[in-house]
Amino acid sequence: MTNTALDDAGRCLLSVAWNIRTGGPRSDPYADATRTRLRTLCRTLGHATCRHAETGAPGDHVPALRLADLAYEIDILLMLVGTSLVPSPRRDHRRRQEIDALLAGLDTLAAEAAAALDEVCVPG
Repeated sequence: MTNTALDDAGRCLLSVAWNIRTGGPRSDPYADATRTRLRTLCRTLGHATCRHAETGAPGDHVPALRLADLAYEIDILLMLVGTSLVPSPRRDHRRRQEIDALLAGLDTLAAEAAAALDEVCVPG
């Protein structure tokens, strides 16, 4: 029997990975690298979470949902930096600082989500 809460969390991660933006009006290697990292992390953990849920084994779905929420928030902030009608270096710098602060907790949250599963390998 499938652990539906865990399966839903895995599908949520996959949905976030699918919907992370690509490119943008202004070329930004930092944003592209960050989005690639988010997409890979969400896709990898999303598939692993769904596989784990299929076994019916228990697992905490909340860390996976928090990770999905964080990845979505970072993607939105990256969009705000890259698509303003009137570029503002000061505002972009403030948002970049916020993104960096969120990214600092990403690995910890990914490790928590992976710890809820048995055989997951999290990309670095």
